[in-house]
Amino acid sequence: MEKNTKICYCCGRMIGQEDYVHIEKVWGYFSKGKDGQKHSIDLCEDCYDSWIRDFKKSPDISETTELV
Repeated sequence: MEKNTKICYCCGRMIGQEDYVHIEKVWGYFSKGKDGQKHSIDLCEDCYDSWIRDFKKSPDISETTELV
């Protein structure tokens, strides 16, 4: 497997050309045992959609005119 290959941390599926969500968090003081740790995950779009369905508040969504 190539070093740049992305794997969805939720379902384990290889993420090819499709878009995905990357989340990165550096934990600071007053976390519950994670002080100084950096966590990062990638989620495929299907897992992201499934995950946010359980949110009590929907994500803030806005349109953009320039896609990267």
